Amino acid sequence: MTSNRKPLKIFSTLAVRNVLNTITAELERVTGRTIEFDFGATVQLCERIRAGKRGDIIFAVDSAIDALANEAILRPASRIDLVSSDVAMAVKKGAKAPDISSVEALKATLLATPSIVMSKQGASGLYFAGLIKRLGIEQEVLAKATVLAEGLTGEPVARGEAVLAVQQMSELMQVSGIDIFAKLPPAAQESTIFSLGIFKDSTEDQAIEKIVSVMRSPAVIEVIRGQGLDPL
Repeated sequence: MTSNRKPLKIFSTLAVRNVLNTITAELERVTGRTIEFDFGATVQLCERIRAGKRGDIIFAVDSAIDALANEAILRPASRIDLVSSDVAMAVKKGAKAPDISSVEALKATLLATPSIVMSKQGASGLYFAGLIKRLGIEQEVLAKATVLAEGLTGEPVARGEAVLAVQQMSELMQVSGIDIFAKLPPAAQESTIFSLGIFKDSTEDQAIEKIVSVMRSPAVIEVIRGQGLDPL
């Protein structure tokens, strides 16, 4: 049962949204508090926070946690690494999966695919933009790409509006109607670490300790793995 005290405010990247939504009831039970989530890409969350939004904790890319701590928005040395995630690709459910088993195969597939959806500000989108530049196919890919300012790249593919979606595995797993056929090949892969940070002005230490304990429990580790993430 939750209390009448003010809700706990949690900012979170989309990569761990399904995990948090799955365990919200348990988090509210152990803390005795209602929890309010603000979900978005890490870049968008940081923009809102730097504009004055505040909360109790944030789940985001590790480098963003460090940056906000250096700006005295989060507590120094409060970062707790929780999960890592790989970038994957998906097609519409039932469609033939292309070959991305090597860097050369990936490059050929990206050039041959008529339409691609990528994110603009999420960790996967920023990495993928750099990857196609390094592969020398930036102009060709961007010319046929839909770049989402926010949201899940798998959704346009599920609707048949594009052929190929690129995003974190855990974000693709939040979309029905698509087949996640492979992660990027090892030589083109980048694992992103998502961490927890504590806002400097939060007074909810006991509740935060309980949330961290739940996140590291065996039951939640299984939820994390089930969402395509690797617990740290």
